[in-house]
Amino acid sequence: MYDCQEDRYTDFNTAPQTATPALRGTLTARALAGTHKPRLTELAAYATERNLDITLQQGTLTIDDLTLTEALNINARFGNELIISCHLRCDPPAHFD
Repeated sequence: MYDCQEDRYTDFNTAPQTATPALRGTLTARALAGTHKPRLTELAAYATERNLDITLQQGTLTIDDLTLTEALNINARFGNELIISCHLRCDPPAHFD
């Protein structure tokens, strides 16, 4: 607030503001049909190029610790040929005021 009689600002919060933590989580993908299995390999290469942690096991690809933006990009690019499931969450702040 500005105090016009004293020509100064008062009542400002001086604590540094922190950025809101991003949603992060795990994405799993499976081929919709046998003919789409090469797309699963393409998704694995796509994720590896972006330094994401992947695991391919029994026809299911798991990508760990990805952001919402990465998940949306993957879904837009591979969602027509793969069954994609994603669980994202945001850790609560360390404390509440």
